[in-house]
Amino acid sequence: MNRADEVFRVSEMISRCILGELTDAEKLWLEKWVEVSPENKELFDRLVGEKMLSEKVRAYGRINRKEPLEELLNRKKQLERSVRRRRVTRVVGYAAAILLPLAVVFYFYIRPGRGVLPAEPRLEARVELPAGESKAILQLADGKVVELTPESSRHIARGDRVTIKQDSGIIKYKVDGSTMRQKERFNTITVPRGAEFSLELSDGTRVWLNAESRLRFPEEFVGRHRKVYLEGEAYFDVSCDPEKRFEVQTESAEIRVYGTEFNILAYKDEREITTTLVKGSVGIKVKGTKERVRLEPGEQACLVGNKITKREVDTEIYTAWMKGRLVFKSVRLEDMLRRLARWYNVDVVFSEESLKDVTFTGEVKKYEDFTEILEVIESTRTAHFQVKDRIVIVLK
Repeated sequence: MNRADEVFRVSEMISRCILGELTDAEKLWLEKWVEVSPENKELFDRLVGEKMLSEKVRAYGRINRKEPLEELLNRKKQLERSVRRRRVTRVVGYAAAILLPLAVVFYFYIRPGRGVLPAEPRLEARVELPAGESKAILQLADGKVVELTPESSRHIARGDRVTIKQDSGIIKYKVDGSTMRQKERFNTITVPRGAEFSLELSDGTRVWLNAESRLRFPEEFVGRHRKVYLEGEAYFDVSCDPEKRFEVQTESAEIRVYGTEFNILAYKDEREITTTLVKGSVGIKVKGTKERVRLEPGEQACLVGNKITKREVDTEIYTAWMKGRLVFKSVRLEDMLRRLARWYNVDVVFSEESLKDVTFTGEVKKYEDFTEILEVIESTRTAHFQVKDRIVIVLK
């Protein structure tokens, strides 16, 4: 086994050892590696004993390694003709992004003077960048504005037909009475950067709103259609009603629903607007054109300009955000940081255009401090960060 191959094998084994994922055969393999030399044993003891490093490995222990590892090995093959030192440096940096920060440690292990642990990340002073929280602003039909926080239970408004209350942090609309209104009264819920919120509409439909999103909806649906208006990102679990089609209007598309679960991403600063179907069936029509598609579960509609296409996707990547996780697969650094910036309420500035195109694959816990994520990216040696106030500067 050459030195580069050893980097991949051993870094993965020690990472999985910390996570408690090793099989009996893999434990035996690692034990034999440790016994090969005093340097191996010393490095193993130091890595497993390093409290901060071990905690970081566990924090990122759910990174999807199967497909990224295949990509990593393909990248390694492409670099076989390169100068050996240059090849090992680039491959190990890539391994760090895909496997765990331990790969960077082994970059130092294979160089002269092996066993020396890498220097601390260039984030000179640790700046706390806490995750977002549950909060929003609700504007009622009469113009009243209500600040929403995760309080356990309270009544927000009680009218002649509609009661609005907060129950376990969720806003719920309930219709009372038998006489239907002739005209809809619209409310608007706005979720700022660094926040999230969920609500239950009067028909029982559940909506999870991501950071920097806005939903305009009626207190009570009147007529043959149930229509809401979205800016930003939301996950919908629509209550089935064959007599009243549910519609989500975005700036450029109309999504028609008949009782289903799906995610819509429709931020104005995104190049693509996507609708990802988890369950049921939806139709998407591009406004002002004849372009339209119909989705089945596991499919995603992608709208760029006035052109709409559909593709098969892993829906978990696009819906994990409302389950407490953020998942990325071959995502450009610029796109990944833009998404994270909404949730952590920071601004990102790139010092060089080339840094925007570095790609990453992995998964992080949504409620961890942003600095932890930046440190993991730094460990790849492809980008470094300076944090000033709430501005993250990306450096070569």
